Amino acid sequence: MVKKPVLNEQLYQFLEHYEKSIEQGKVITSLELVDAFKKSGYDRQEFDSLKKSRSSAMWWALRRSGKWTMLKRGVYQKNYDQGPRPVA
Repeated sequence: MVKKPVLNEQLYQFLEHYEKSIEQGKVITSLELVDAFKKSGYDRQEFDSLKKSRSSAMWWALRRSGKWTMLKRGVYQKNYDQGPRPVA
């Protein structure tokens, strides 16, 4: 049985990979991250039909990562590597 990809998990895996190439302190928008996700191999065509948008799922991935600070809505700054945040 093949496991279907889940948007939240795919975005989190993408972010774990992508943030390795981003220097500490860099400011980036969630739209820039979503655009990079869409161009990556992590995005799937079936995500187009979901009610939950990639932008709201990106917020979840950024929060779960624990490596980002929200400066204002949709704008994030990469922190020093603190490791993943526990999911409550």
